[in-house]
Amino acid sequence: MGKLKFNFKIKVAVVIFIVLVFCFFAGNYRFTPLAAAKAHFDVGKNAVSLGDVDFGWSKVYIFDTANGPRTVISIKSLFLWRAPAAVHFETSSDAIKTVGWMSYTDKRGQATVFAVETTDPQVAFIEAGPEDDRVRKEIEKGSPTIFSWNRAIRSNDELKPIAFSTDGTPLYEYRYPKNTNVFRSEELKWYSVSGDI
Repeated sequence: MGKLKFNFKIKVAVVIFIVLVFCFFAGNYRFTPLAAAKAHFDVGKNAVSLGDVDFGWSKVYIFDTANGPRTVISIKSLFLWRAPAAVHFETSSDAIKTVGWMSYTDKRGQATVFAVETTDPQVAFIEAGPEDDRVRKEIEKGSPTIFSWNRAIRSNDELKPIAFSTDGTPLYEYRYPKNTNVFRSEELKWYSVSGDI
């Protein structure tokens, strides 16, 4: 009789363990931040990581996917990771383009990531960030230039990215078109400083 009770308890424990494991994986919990990011429904396991930023409590990935660039945040939850949010950009053939963006606030911290790629050989560096925390980065051809801050930053109001030539001449700015009252998300992109748009 005692052996039957023991076997029953083992079977119940195994069933509970299987149910818990299923719940964790169905809820997109994974053992690594990269696996959690790729488990996000908008990314997929075949996504190629273009870079990442580690904030300790979270990790933000920039991905190239079959459906265009994606930015995903993975957040640590005890010993597992989960990716609750992703931002996507349409594939673009512009000379300079934003391939990553995430501004996220959590009870554990804040994170902002901004990633840019360019095919314009005149662009030497980009400056971005709020006035009190402006960051300047040299452009690496063939890979995204990734900016990050340990705070939440609004994309256009505070970020104000500008691309410069080697001699410091502003070439492009990240903004909405000039003289418009209608703001559509697809129109927030890089425009020539000297252009009329």
